[in-house]
Amino acid sequence: HTVYIKKQWYQRRVRGELLKLEMAKFITVNSFAEYLKAAESSKSTCSQIFALFTGSLTASGKSWCPDCVRADPVIEEASKSLPSGTCFITTYIDRPTWKDPANEFRKGDLKLKSVPTLVKLGSEQRLVESECAKKSLVEMLFEED
Repeated sequence: HTVYIKKQWYQRRVRGELLKLEMAKFITVNSFAEYLKAAESSKSTCSQIFALFTGSLTASGKSWCPDCVRADPVIEEASKSLPSGTCFITTYIDRPTWKDPANEFRKGDLKLKSVPTLVKLGSEQRLVESECAKKSLVEMLFEED
């Protein structure tokens, strides 16, 4: 398994000068162990941490999870406005793992009941299933302190 970290930048003109400003840090993982490692390492470097748990991609490039197919583009677009210092961890879960009722995502602190689930770590705030496809709800979760 590989952990992908992507930093995004945006440009803004300030007093006539074009500045390159850092956006949120995006981390992609493919297992529960990788998620735990990414969440732990992000605590020391990020002011806010969001975690998206979504169905993994099939050979067609789309998720096996229909709600995830609808939600992923909404979340991706809204996440572009996350400020510097924010970490966004996307965890892809394959279908056999998710369908196992004893999987680690369903147990422990996370207690996931469905995918997609978008969580603001360190809080009780989360969006589940079709809520993740509603732009206004996703933006509200990203903006609330």
